[in-house]
Order: sequence, then C-alpha cells, then structure tokens
Amino acid sequence: MMTGKITSVYGNDINTDDIIPASFLQQSTDRKFFAEYAFDRYDPAFRDRCKGTDTNIVIGGANFACGSSREQAVYAIKENNVVCVIAQSYPDIFYRNSLSNGLVLIAVPDTSVFQMGDELDIDLDNFTIENKTQGTTIRFEMNPDDQSTFKQGGMVGRVRSHLEELLAR
Repeated sequence: MMTGKITSVYGNDINTDDIIPASFLQQSTDRKFFAEYAFDRYDPAFRDRCKGTDTNIVIGGANFACGSSREQAVYAIKENNVVCVIAQSYPDIFYRNSLSNGLVLIAVPDTSVFQMGDELDIDLDNFTIENKTQGTTIRFEMNPDDQSTFKQGGMVGRVRSHLEELLAR
C-alpha cells in the first residue's frame, strides 16, 4: 500500500524535455542531480510542491513522458519524492525505464477525476486507488510481473532480492 498526495496535475503529451531539459543530461551521472532540474522550464514550481511531502503523486494525461528515451526523466521525477505517476498512457520506453528504476506507473482511462491535493491510497495487490479526499475508489489493471517488479522497487530491487535469496541459502 502506498499513500500519497497529488502535488502535480498535467495534461496530455508531457514530454521528457519538459521533465528534464536536454541541456542538463550530460552534466552528471548522479541520479539526485536531476531532481533540482525537474520540470525546470515547464513547471519550475514542481520541485517546491514536492518538498511539502515525501510521498508525492503526479497525475498526467495521455502519452505522459513522450519524446526521447532519457532515463534521467525517471530520476528527475523519482528523486523529488514521487512515489507514483498516474496517467492515461505512457510510451513504452518511459514505462520500461520506470519499471527498471522503481517509479510506479499506473494507467487509468480517465485522470480528470483527480485533483491537486487529493490524498490517495494505492493498493498494488488489489489494483485499487482510493481517493480519501473525494471518497471514491477506482480500479486499474497491471501486468502481474510488472506489479511484482514495482513492489520490489523496480528491476534493481528485484535483482537485489533474488541475489539476497541466493546468498541466504
């Protein structure tokens, strides 16, 4: 179960250059570096809103994080204490990068039901999002293998868990 607060609501076709401008891509290999430039030109207030809680949730429309296949877009979001992005759809490459790095992505048909400031409980086991602010619950679908991977913190966490199991034998 993840609990968080919606601190950003975006529309359709937010691209990876909106999330992390290309001018910052080669300046560091440290994932935390990209947090301070997240949405730098598109929504500079994003970072300040994220400082208010360590369990931020971002809402997007269709085609969230389209554009180039920069993994730094995932780092920029996740390193701002974003625990989940809920959008109508994602390009495959951003989805794969998020799955690898443990940024939980959920797709729902209609994101207009979510409002800035809503408190959500997200249950990956039962595929539900409870909007505690509005008193509503919606269901979502997710590939069971992706569900397991997200719950383990991404592919890195999944591999780490597997190695720990092997070493414990």
